[in-house]
Amino acid sequence: MPNAENTILINQQRLKVLRDLALIDSPAEMIYDKVTILASKVLGVPVSLVSMVAADYQFFKSYVGLPEPWASERRTPLSHSFCQHVVASNEPLIITDAREHELVRDNMAIPDLNVIGYLGIPLTLQDGKRLGSFCVIDGEPHKWTDLEIEIVKEFAAIVTYEIDLKAMSQADISYQEKLDNAHMQIDQFIAEIDAEHVSREDFLKKLKAAREDYFTL
Repeated sequence: MPNAENTILINQQRLKVLRDLALIDSPAEMIYDKVTILASKVLGVPVSLVSMVAADYQFFKSYVGLPEPWASERRTPLSHSFCQHVVASNEPLIITDAREHELVRDNMAIPDLNVIGYLGIPLTLQDGKRLGSFCVIDGEPHKWTDLEIEIVKEFAAIVTYEIDLKAMSQADISYQEKLDNAHMQIDQFIAEIDAEHVSREDFLKKLKAAREDYFTL
C-alpha cells in the first residue's frame, strides 16, 4: 500500500486549515522547533518532525535531524511519507522495522531518508480535522516502549493544543492572549527541565503535569 486513502488527504476543508494557519509552505516557527529538539534529546533519536500532510506531499513545519536535500526543501512527496498513514487512520503508527512492515516496506523514505524505526502520533484538531503527525524516527530497528509512546503522545497533544488556539485566535482575537501564554509556558517548561539528566519516567510526569495545567482547552 504505497499511499494512504486519497479521499482523506484531498479533503478541501482539511487543506484549507493547513493553508489558513500557515502550516504548509511557510517559515519555520520556533515554538515547534523547541518541541522537536526536546523530543529528540529526551528519546535519544536522531529525527523528530512536526509533519503536515497535504494532498500530494508532506511539509515539515519543524524538523530535527533530516538529511539533505530534505532538510533544505522541508518537504517530500507522499512516496516518502509514513505520516500520511497516521492522517488517514487517525491512529498512532508504531513501527519497529519499516523494512518488514507491510504498510510501508515499499516506501521510499526507507532508502532515501533512512527511516527504519518510526513512531507517529496524529495531530488532530478539536473539531476532528486531521492535519499531520508528530513523529520520531530512528535509523535502525527500534522497539518503542510504552513510556516512549506516552511521551510522544504528550508532545503531540501540546502541539495540537497550540494549533487549536491558533485557529481560535483567527476567529476570535480574545484567544490570542491564551496562545501567547501557551508559548510562554512551553518556553518555561523547556528552560526548567534538565532533559539530559532527568529519567524518562520523571520527564513524562513533569510533561503530563504541565500539559494538564496549561495546555488543555
